[in-house]
Formats: sequence, C-alpha cells, structure tokens
Amino acid sequence: MTDNNPLFAFDMNDIIHGVQSAAVSLVNMQRENVDIPIDYVQFTLPAQLPPLPEQRNIIQQQLMGKPPMSLVELELAFERIANDGRTKGVILNIRGFAMSLADLQSLRDIILRFRSRGKRVVCFAQVYSLAEYFVASAADMILMQPGGYFATTGLLRQQVFLKDALETIGVKVDAIQITPFKSGPDGYTRNKPSKEGEEQQNWLLDSQYEIIVSGIADGRNMSHDEVRNMIDNSPHIDAEALENGFLDALSTDEGIAAQLDAENIYLWEQADRLLPLRMPRNPARYIAVLHASGSIMPGESGNPPVDLPIPLVGGERVGDITFVQQVRNLIHDESCVALLLYVDSPGGAAISADAMCSALDEFGKKKPIIVYMGSVAASGGYLLATSADYIVAQPGTITGSIGVFLMKPVNSEMLKKLKFNPFYYERGKNANIYSPTTAFSKEQRQKMTEGIEHTYRQFVERVAAARKMKPEEVDKIAGGRVWTGQQALENGLVDELGGFHEALNKARELAKVPMDTPFGIMHKAGKPLPAQVAEQADPAATLRYWQEMLDTLSNTQLMLMPFEIK
Repeated sequence: MTDNNPLFAFDMNDIIHGVQSAAVSLVNMQRENVDIPIDYVQFTLPAQLPPLPEQRNIIQQQLMGKPPMSLVELELAFERIANDGRTKGVILNIRGFAMSLADLQSLRDIILRFRSRGKRVVCFAQVYSLAEYFVASAADMILMQPGGYFATTGLLRQQVFLKDALETIGVKVDAIQITPFKSGPDGYTRNKPSKEGEEQQNWLLDSQYEIIVSGIADGRNMSHDEVRNMIDNSPHIDAEALENGFLDALSTDEGIAAQLDAENIYLWEQADRLLPLRMPRNPARYIAVLHASGSIMPGESGNPPVDLPIPLVGGERVGDITFVQQVRNLIHDESCVALLLYVDSPGGAAISADAMCSALDEFGKKKPIIVYMGSVAASGGYLLATSADYIVAQPGTITGSIGVFLMKPVNSEMLKKLKFNPFYYERGKNANIYSPTTAFSKEQRQKMTEGIEHTYRQFVERVAAARKMKPEEVDKIAGGRVWTGQQALENGLVDELGGFHEALNKARELAKVPMDTPFGIMHKAGKPLPAQVAEQADPAATLRYWQEMLDTLSNTQLMLMPFEIK
C-alpha cells in the first residue's frame, strides 16, 4: 500500500515489519543479557498433535481449553531452542500417541532436523507401544520409567461389516461399484471382506509395517530382523528391554536430571519466556497454506457440534463453497506468491471435488500449487492433488483410491417392522431413483452405472494428464486401489517423500522467492460466538449435521476412500 504523493511514498507492510522487528530486537536484547543457564527444555507431548495450529476463541477455550500444540508450532519452538547457545537439547515426555503414521513420521522428522543442528533429544515414557517407540527411535536417548511396560506388539487393524446388523433392523444398502477395489460400500453390503479388499488391506499393512521397522532399525542401529524379533517377542518387562538394548536407561521423571547430568531443566512454558524470540519476517510476500481437512461435501466447511466416531458422517468436512471462496481470494491477493495445499481428506462428493479443482486450476494459471498429503489424501482428496505442480507425501500417507461408487440405504423393511404404512404418488418413471424406500431397478442401475463409468473415465484422464501418464497406465494403479505414500511414489502418483517442511521449501523454490519467505495459514471465517455456544449445547444441531452428511452420501457419486484407518 503506497501514498499517492511520491515524496511521502511508503509501504505499510515495511513499516509494520520494521516496528515488529524493533520490538522483538529489544525483547531479545533483554533476554540475552540475563545469564540464565538452560540445559534442557522439557515438553509433555499430547496424544494428538494436530498438523497445523488450531484457532479457538475465548469462549471455545473456556469450553474446551487451549488448543494442543501443533506439529508446526513444535518445530518453531525447536528452532528457537536450536538457535540458543545455552541449551543442550530437549526432553520429550511421551504419554501415548493416537496419531496417524504420516503424522508420527512428521514428528520424527522434526526430531531428526533438530538433532542435525547439534542438539540432543531425550525421550521418556512410562510405557512404549510401537507408535511411541517409532518416534523415540529418532532420539539420542530413550528412557523408561522403572516398572513400565515395553509393548511394541505390532500392528492390528479391524474392519467391521454391518450388512447383517442392518438387515436385523430392516435396512439394506444398495450400492453400485464398477471396480472391485473401490470397496467403499463393502462395510454396509457385505458380512466379510472381498478377495480384493483383503488383498488391499494386506499390502497396505505390509508397507506400513516395513516403514516402521526400517525407521526403528535406522534409529537404533539394529537390523530389520532384530526389529521384527523385538516386535514378535513383545511385550517385554523393563529389565528385559534394557538388557536387550531397546532402552538406554531406566529412570523416573525426577531422576532424568541426574541421568543427563543436567542442573537446569525448564518446562517449555517457562523457557518460552526466557529464550530469544524469532525475528518476524516481512509478509509482503508469503506462501498461503490452505488446509483441506475432512470429507469433501457441498456447502460450507464445518465440524459437528459433537464429534463422535461415526464413519463417513461424524467428522470434519471441507465444503466446496468455503474452499472455492478461499482460493478465489488468494488468486487476487498480490502478496500470495504460491499455494501450499495441505490435503487431509478421504474424499467425498465427486461434484464438490470437481468444483474445488476448477478453482485450483484457475489459481494455478498464475501461481504455483504444491500439495502436501497428510494422514490421508485419497479418492476425491487425490483429485485435488491433480491441480498441483508438485506433490509431497509422507511414506505412511494413505492415498490413491482413484475410483467412484454410489450407494443408498433402502429402509422399506424397517418401515414395515415399525408398522409405518407409507403410500407414494409418483410422476415420472424414475421419480423414486434416489428414494430410500426402493432398491434400484434394472434400468435405473444401468443408468447410474453409466454415470459412474463416465465420472471414473474423467478421473483417470485427469490423473493421467497431471502425472504425464497414459490413461491405461493410470487405470492399472487406479480402480479404487489404495496405496501408502511409499507405494504411491513407486507408482508415479507423488513426486517426493517428505513432510510439511519439504513441501514448504518446494513452494518457495517454485515461487522463486527466498527460503525464509513466511507462510500464512488460511482460516475459514468463524460463526458468531453465541451461535457456536448454542450449537455445542444443542443436540439437534448435531443431528442436522449428520443428516446433511447422510443426504449427500445417499444422493451423489462418491470419490471416497473405502475405509477409515485409526
């Protein structure tokens, strides 16, 4: 922004940046002049570290507490510690993880980058499962509380098939699938996995298991066979784990200081007030980070007022109206030099994904787009990635599932059991095609199948154009097949294995801007506070949310991953 008078021309961004820099310099000067020794900074890691910072207003914080530290915020904290000459390293107090493999890998990468700066990382836990040990294996030292349990017992995945349960209440799901690996409806139409579904689960589990084994082997200087033997013979008592070299020492929380010969250990909340602040970066040019998280649906983005683990309908959604408007705003933002699209979505409504791709394509005509795939970027989530100039995924990311299906519940038997006696008046041969009271007729099924086949061909052709492949080559790895990021790289579906850090640097490279160019996270506009509070206390709001999701899932072609992975 500049004044019209050339004698007094100025850039408001430069002025704001100058004031902020001066203030930070003053604070840092005061902190650096205070000689306070800091040996280690201790973090207590929550079970879930969201990938990006969450926004919570004052009312939400009163109801739900402060948001947990995100992976991005943890890395920024590590950067401040690494830049301070007084500190030796960090201690990570691990209390159990409930995160995807991709996010565990991101956390592990953050640890390794911190160590590359010459700092130490010490992990402490009361109990180590495979998830915690996978992360801890990236550290310099692994400590466990005496009497703790070393339970790296492997990977277990469960699928639930609801066909028989639904039939007991008179509900049957009528589904149209054109490829056997696009098994989204299987959980509702079968009582056991198909041959293709079982095959797919096994190749995913094999890939994830090898990723974990390889990571632990590299971190602990063990062979792959030694790691597999450790897992197969788990759980181990504390002394046994120590004797076999899986741990470096047994220690209580109070004994960590003596174990490390450290006099001054500060909690992060204390160290945050003592360490020099990061110098602000001029926001005149920035990388926009847009988080596409949740099921892709028509309408506005949102979260259910009450979040329950109900497959397909119970979680976060990214609405096409919200997303498209955010992208359009960025197209006209001259300060935005590139878009880093953070995809964490299993897909959803095909028509909504198409609308979002259209907006991304328009953005891509002027500025580069880089996609980082988080925990999952599958089906419609992968379709979004076809707009990108470059795709980065973690080895453990779940992606692919290039395919389409359609399904609707049929509740006529349930209505009979409930003694309901509906009577319908119809005009038009196919007036009931989306009705839950009747299954598809032979003619209707043929018509819907033709539509799905058309959409699938368009999906394959778009992937082929984006990945510079032939449609026949894409079809061999598509058909609903789901891959890990490692497998996706081998199949040509992604460009690089890495995390947010690598994707951000690639965005800077393609935008041809300095490597210290800042990034800004785009947040959707929130609702007025009274409405938010009212929704959280209103069960009807939750039911309305679920009904909207069910209506969409029952009446449209779906680009949706066939299962959830916890």
